[in-house]
Amino acid sequence: MVFSFFKKDAKDSKERATKRPEASRPPAAPRPLGKPLPDPATRINPARLPSQRFATTENAIPDRELARSLAMETAAKIDKIESEMARDFLRPPGSAPSTAQPVAPAAAAPNGRPVGDDLEAGGDDFLGSPDAIEIHTSGAGSVIDESAILFANGQEAEAEQVLRAGIAADDLGHATQSAWLMLFELLNQRGDRAGFEQLAMQYALRFQSSAPTWLDYGDAAAVRLPAAPAVGTAPGVRLPADVDANVVKTLEQLKALAANHAALTLDATAVRRIDLVGAELLLRVVTAFKRASHELTIAGAEQLLNPLRALVEPGRRDASDAGWMLLLEVLRLLGRQSEFEETGIQYCITFEVSPPQWEPMPPNVKTGTAPAAAAEAASAAAENPLTWKGVIEGEGEPWFGRLAMEARVNKQLAVDAMRLRRMAFSAGSALLTLVMKLQQSGVSVEFRNVNPLVGALFHLLGVTAVASVHLRRP
Repeated sequence: MVFSFFKKDAKDSKERATKRPEASRPPAAPRPLGKPLPDPATRINPARLPSQRFATTENAIPDRELARSLAMETAAKIDKIESEMARDFLRPPGSAPSTAQPVAPAAAAPNGRPVGDDLEAGGDDFLGSPDAIEIHTSGAGSVIDESAILFANGQEAEAEQVLRAGIAADDLGHATQSAWLMLFELLNQRGDRAGFEQLAMQYALRFQSSAPTWLDYGDAAAVRLPAAPAVGTAPGVRLPADVDANVVKTLEQLKALAANHAALTLDATAVRRIDLVGAELLLRVVTAFKRASHELTIAGAEQLLNPLRALVEPGRRDASDAGWMLLLEVLRLLGRQSEFEETGIQYCITFEVSPPQWEPMPPNVKTGTAPAAAAEAASAAAENPLTWKGVIEGEGEPWFGRLAMEARVNKQLAVDAMRLRRMAFSAGSALLTLVMKLQQSGVSVEFRNVNPLVGALFHLLGVTAVASVHLRRP
C-alpha cells in the first residue's frame, strides 16, 4: 500500500489485552472499622497515633488529649489554607487576596486608570500576560468575552445585543470604554453611518472626549465570486482550498475528462493548504501527464508554492518526500532554476540522497493564468505579505502561511491589521499555536492597528501573552 504509514497495527495491543495478569487486579478495599469523625477531625484518626508514646496511667491522659487537640487544630488549619487557595484560584487577575480586613481600593497609575487595566480603550496595546487566556464568567469581562466570541463566529447581531445590554446596565467598570469601541466597530463594519454618528454623540457626552472616526474599509469587504470559465478554454477541474485525501474525487473527474479531451486544465488558484497525502496525489497526476500525450495546463501554479513550502522543513525527514518532490516539480514548471537548485540542496541534506538535476518541463505540461485572475494575482504580489485584511477563517491561510514564510528570513515581524475586519475563533486558535512556535524559535511578532473586536479575541485566546498587540487608535 502506498500510504501504509497511516495505518496502525493493533497486534501488540491485542496481545497485551489478552495476556493481562490476574495479579494486576487491585486488592479489595478493607472494610472500615468504625464511623468517621466529623470534619476536620477525620484527617487525624486517634487510633493511628503511636500508642507507645503514651502510658496507660492517669498522668498520661492530659498528654494524650493535648496531642489530639494539636492534631485537630492542624487539620483545621489545613482546611483553612485549602479554602483560601481555592478562593484565590478563582479570583479574577489583579484582585486583592482574601483576608478578614476590607479590601483597599485599587491602586491608580499616573494617568488615573487602575493598574492592570489591560483592555482599556485608551490603552495603546494589550500587555502580554498568561492571565490573558482567562475566560470571565461574570461582570464586565463576560460582556467583552461573549461579544468577542459571538462576533468571531459571525454572529454580529447577537454580539451587538450583548454590548448594548452591557452598556445600558453601566456596570462594566474599567471595561466600559472597550465595550463602546467594540460597538462602534460593529456599526462601522455593518455600514450603519447614521447609527455610528448617533453613538458618537452619546460617547462624547458620556466620556467628554471625541468619538472614534469612521473607517472606510474599501474593497476589503468585497465578496469575490469565482469567475466563469472563458470561452474556448480547455475543460478541467478546480482544486479545493485544502488539498488532502479528499482531492482524489476531483482528480477522478480530471481523469474522466481525459477520456474525451486531449487538452485539460487544472485550476490551482484556490489552494491554501496541502498535506502529505494531497501532495502525493498531485505528484502522481503531474508525473502521469509528463509521460502522456495529453496536454495539461496548471492555472495558478504559483499558488502552490506557499502551501508546499509550509509543508516541508529542511532537516525534518517526513514519512514521505512527496511534498519536496511536488515543490521541485512546480519550480521546474515555473522555470525557476535557481530556486529549484537551492531547494534541491535542502532536499539532499534532509534525506541524504543525491540532489535532483534541473531539466525543463515537457512541453505538454505548462502553466497558465485562470480566467479573470491576472489582475488579482498582480495586486496580491504587489502588496505587503504581512498586511492582513478582510475576514480570516478556517486555518488562516494564506495569511498564516505568509507569516511563517517571512519568519524564515526575519526574526522581527510586524503585521498590519488596519483593514482586518474579523478573525474566526478557529483561525484565532490556529494563530495562537503558530505564534507560540515562532516565539520558541526566537521570532517576535507584533500586530498593529487591530480593531477592538479582534483585539478582544486575541486577549481572550492568549495571543497577547506571546505577541505584542496594538489596538487601532480611536
